[in-house]
Amino acid sequence: VSTSDPEEPLLFITAVPTGFYVNRSKVSPAGKHQFDPSPASVPCFSHTLLDCLLQKSQSLRETWSDAIAASKERAELTSTSLDSPLQSLFRVAVRGDFNGFNDPSSAMASTGIDTVILRPSWLVPTPTSGDSWNHNDLHEYNATVAENDLGNMFGMDPKLGLKDWNDELQSAREMPKTSLNERIERARVIHKVLSEFGEAAVVGVKAICDGHVAPMNPNEPARTHVYLLNNIFFSRAVDAGVETMKVARGDAASKKSAARDAHCMGCLHRMDISGLYSLATVLVDYLGTRFVCQSIVPGILLGEKTHTLLYGAVEASCPLAWDKGLHETLEESLGKLLMVASRKVPKKPLSDELLDEIEKKRSLMNFLPEIPKDENSEDDKKATITICAPMEAKGIRGSDQRDYILDLVRLTPRDANWVPESEGGTGKWETAANESPSNGKGKRLIPDNLEDDEFVMNVIRPELVTLMTQKKMKAYLEEKEEKKKKKDKEEEESKNDGDSTKKDSDEGSDKKSSKNAENEQKEDKEEKKEPEEKITKEDEAYLESLRYNVNVFLPGTRSLESIDAEAYSQLKEDEERAREVATYLWDQILPSITQELRDSANNVPVDGKNLTDFLHQRGVNCRYLGQLATLAAKEEEQDRKVAQLIKSGQVKRIPRRLIPECWLDILECEMVARAARHVLDSYLTENGCAAATQPAQTIASFLSALVSSGEETAGETEMRLEKEGSSIPDDDEFNSLTMFDTGGKGDTVLPPVRSRGQIWSDIETEVARRFRYTLTLYNTSASSHRALYVPLLRRVCQRTGVRLVARNYAIGGKCLCSGGNSSGGRLTASYPISPVDIVEVVPLVKHAAAHGGEGFVPYTLSASGGPPSLHIALPDAKATLEAAHYHYQARALPQALELAQEAAALYQRVTDTAMHASVARCLDLTSAILFEAGEPQMAAANAARSLGLLVQLNGFDCADVMTAHSTLSHIFLNSGVIDSGIKHLRAASYLMELMAGPRYVELCNAYHKLGSLFHECSQSADALRFYEEASTRPSCDRLMEAMISKSMAIILANLGKFKEAVDSEKKAYRLYGLLVGDDHDLTKSSVATLQKLTQMAVEQGKSKVVEDKKRLEEEAADAIASQIEADEAEESKKKKKKKGKKKK
Repeated sequence: VSTSDPEEPLLFITAVPTGFYVNRSKVSPAGKHQFDPSPASVPCFSHTLLDCLLQKSQSLRETWSDAIAASKERAELTSTSLDSPLQSLFRVAVRGDFNGFNDPSSAMASTGIDTVILRPSWLVPTPTSGDSWNHNDLHEYNATVAENDLGNMFGMDPKLGLKDWNDELQSAREMPKTSLNERIERARVIHKVLSEFGEAAVVGVKAICDGHVAPMNPNEPARTHVYLLNNIFFSRAVDAGVETMKVARGDAASKKSAARDAHCMGCLHRMDISGLYSLATVLVDYLGTRFVCQSIVPGILLGEKTHTLLYGAVEASCPLAWDKGLHETLEESLGKLLMVASRKVPKKPLSDELLDEIEKKRSLMNFLPEIPKDENSEDDKKATITICAPMEAKGIRGSDQRDYILDLVRLTPRDANWVPESEGGTGKWETAANESPSNGKGKRLIPDNLEDDEFVMNVIRPELVTLMTQKKMKAYLEEKEEKKKKKDKEEEESKNDGDSTKKDSDEGSDKKSSKNAENEQKEDKEEKKEPEEKITKEDEAYLESLRYNVNVFLPGTRSLESIDAEAYSQLKEDEERAREVATYLWDQILPSITQELRDSANNVPVDGKNLTDFLHQRGVNCRYLGQLATLAAKEEEQDRKVAQLIKSGQVKRIPRRLIPECWLDILECEMVARAARHVLDSYLTENGCAAATQPAQTIASFLSALVSSGEETAGETEMRLEKEGSSIPDDDEFNSLTMFDTGGKGDTVLPPVRSRGQIWSDIETEVARRFRYTLTLYNTSASSHRALYVPLLRRVCQRTGVRLVARNYAIGGKCLCSGGNSSGGRLTASYPISPVDIVEVVPLVKHAAAHGGEGFVPYTLSASGGPPSLHIALPDAKATLEAAHYHYQARALPQALELAQEAAALYQRVTDTAMHASVARCLDLTSAILFEAGEPQMAAANAARSLGLLVQLNGFDCADVMTAHSTLSHIFLNSGVIDSGIKHLRAASYLMELMAGPRYVELCNAYHKLGSLFHECSQSADALRFYEEASTRPSCDRLMEAMISKSMAIILANLGKFKEAVDSEKKAYRLYGLLVGDDHDLTKSSVATLQKLTQMAVEQGKSKVVEDKKRLEEEAADAIASQIEADEAEESKKKKKKKGKKKK
């Protein structure tokens, strides 16, 4: 047998019946083999071939040892079958056993994580080996790949031809739904069409950005270009023209208007109203530009004769159209289901001043066609029409005779808190600004007024409308019931007074007739009660009066005061009701959220997305993050005052709860992340999107400034480069990242790379404008220890679509945003994040039909990627899942389990896969039911499946995955599988710290629980380590702090450290006394424990003194004995010398 080895060119091995050995055969320089089967000088004999090779080759021994270690780790991962779904995902996602990017076969190493999750991760694992610093994949020329690129159809299928997305979608919605099978088939087709539409929209946006698609209007400015590809209409969300009918002006307002339109279209899709049609809509954010992708209304591109405008207006100067049939449809749908009021508006809604301004701008644009003058223009200015929609909305009847609703930018009124007080707003922000200190950075950054075009699109949440409606309806019914009781009581009293005047002879009447009379009275009462249980016309009228006018506080609109006095009076009432709900949000909802988090820390969000869902469920928009942070800072100041009183001993009782410190951390982190996204978009789109041609430089410098506390000096940069040496990228690697020059021969002036100070100045200005708040934790030297740099980097990457190489970045130190490039290349160095660390920038997609109205999520065009989970148009599945929850709460576990499994099956029949958020919810419910039923193994199996599914849907680091780890840990610990329970609890703790930072409130509880588990397993050293870690984490429960101190005292006593145990128990005793008083059992128990520990500490001290004294005596005796021995040895040496001299 011959084998090659890195140490020797060729080894020849002889096989004999007893084993294998290396022989003396060799290859001559001429290439001739010289066969010699005799054993070599070092034969390395062994019974197996592998052992023989291991003895001979040092490199093989090292490689084999690494392989054995890896095999052992894989065996440990796969030892438990319950965890296999997650472990299989994890092994594929982080695989790194490749030779590096220089090897073309390893090109897929960085995409390992993309093969197991639908959404691209913000961090990309890279191979652990490899000698190239450049993380860009190197590929060899492949003819097949080149052919695919040249024949790219950008989402179109040449065999099937162009798809008519709108016809497919509307035909699917019109499918029969009388039986369950018909409803399932209908939902499947709708889901399929919308999923494919989302994928085609993203492919089209990429093709447009790469310059492969020609615009429909090439003679107009580039920012106003529109495109038609694969029967999808693409446009940029910018303020394209003055002639369009719209209230809000400016690019920022147009960008937000597109998001509002997609959200409202999603509401219509989820309501599934027959007779009212909406278009498939997808928004794509890519490199700072927002694209609106919609299906096409039949006939709208073929001229005015092929479609009819039924509702609203397209041109700004045209009067609003109105159609009775469409209005009735909107009244039945938007009015009754979404509480949108039908109100009169001017037929020409825009004011004369705004129309004159538009006409002046049109006169400067010679390429715009002239608008013919309307003879009835003056009459239209004095006329009104009743609409049940935003005045910007348009109803169009296409050539297919279907009625489509477009530009549905509002379904709730404008937020009166963001309306200037002079224009009818609540004045809450103006009052808050007057109450704030008159000096400081915040006063300079926060605008003096609310005059901002983007704020016109600030509307209240539908959840707040629902909450306010329920509150008023509840008060109305209670008042009605109180009046009824009062009326019945008065009638009963008057009847009793009349009966008392009767004669005594009436008292001896027949009992049977009396009994029959009582029964008749009862029947009459029941007959009276029956109709009262139903909603009366009076109740319906009151409910209708609670509807909201969505056309209040709109700037640039014509006043109704001189047109219709009654309509003007109604408008003022609607404005007052809009101020009422905004005031309720400011005065009641926001303080209640702060108080809720103080009373119970179990609901503290763990990251930005979780925070957004948390606020939206309570009817709060994320623009109130600044006010919530202000309230949190006030609560923290109160807690600090109490802490000072405790130190000075001036209080005898203290409150148990504190505001979680992580609450302010998370709020500021999310504000910075949201502001950073807008600032980075502005950098990428300035100067005609010049920076987008090579975004790695701009993004790397921006992120480096974001996660640093200062900027390096030239001397510090030079010292760092000397330490790093050859590990940093060279100029060739920088230049290889440049996509193309921006023009000419490369002499075009590129956008400047900003310094850290400029970047943070823009971010602080955006935070002050958008949230009316001044940062206290970021870009300040005083509180830099609370800045969450890692969660901030994660959140910014998620909100911008940036993907980074996974490595240990020097976060929190000093940065370099604009280093030099000696060869004059396009890119320059940045630190700690370099341009070569930017793997890619992926599009962010918001699908109008997304599940739960989900916002923008990253999207990849890889084979394993897919659109976000879409809404399932199958009410049966939702009703089945709700019924399962109802039976579970009623503890009817068998019925609940059957319904939960049936709901999961229905969802999977629609999607043809388990990859949907609703399926994960069904699995979670199934796991909870099985756990309650006493089946922990089956519960753990379903919880593990849910965990694996959530990882594939949302990635390894998300709030749902953290909750799934906690659920699995709870199941395992309660079923006695301690080792698996600890693993999942530690995984949950890691995710908490990654997403929310080291000060997250639940980390204290998690580490305390881990310490208790190790204590129960008699591992005192590990238990003490976790208890000490728990004591360093901030907690919002002072009683928990006392419990941790007491647990530490017990562990320290077990380890024989009684002095430290006494100190820990003293802390627990002091907290118990301040929290529950000296007479409480906890305090008395702490006193007894403290006395016992003190006694044991004293005894230990005494014994230690005795032991020390004895040890010193022994050491003294040993020293004397050693001295005597040394003297005797010296004396014997002298005697030997004397004897030697005498012999001589």
